[in-house]
Amino acid sequence: MSREMRERLREIPASPLDWDGFDPESALLGRAASPDLARLARVLCVAPMRSAELRALWKESVATAAFALKLAPLLGADAKASAMAGLLHRVGDMLTIRAIGSFEHAERQCVDAHGKADLCATHGGELLERVVRAWGVPPRAAATAAEWRRLREFPGVAADAAAVYLGRLLAIEAFTPEFCAPGLIELAGEEVGLDPARLDSVRADVAIGALLENI
Repeated sequence: MSREMRERLREIPASPLDWDGFDPESALLGRAASPDLARLARVLCVAPMRSAELRALWKESVATAAFALKLAPLLGADAKASAMAGLLHRVGDMLTIRAIGSFEHAERQCVDAHGKADLCATHGGELLERVVRAWGVPPRAAATAAEWRRLREFPGVAADAAAVYLGRLLAIEAFTPEFCAPGLIELAGEEVGLDPARLDSVRADVAIGALLENI
């Protein structure tokens, strides 16, 4: 990896939000467009030649957060922590792609799909952990965002992680259903003891539907 790429991967933007005061329900499901989400999108989604990829990840993250917010009380999870974790669970990949775009623009070089995937796999997790610390994200949400796959094994935070996991599956189903295997979401719901009717009610939530249309 070149020195220029390493330098860009070390960069952490200043936080656009006060995370302690962030209200996920108002930001995600409020009647008016959220200035908090707009500020965060401006930080994460702007990069030369990579804005479309970043917007796709942003839409998935916002949808994951909204679904996790609604799923949390059904699973005994912390709604605020689950929603914040859902919003940030791809931030390491987004910052990696943002760095790639900056590098490509400055150096007039192109990083291919394999190189991008390798950089995200190598640096995405580290960047996520660094950014949640630098931004002062509350510890429970920060831990769930960074370790939501593994934390489902630990009872104390398993419900938060399950809300993010199911929320992400529902987000993928909403935007790229071809990547969501039939029956996968229902099986995941069964594994965490979620009644199918309640899962369907979250799927059909009117406020989330409006959000998805306007992200």
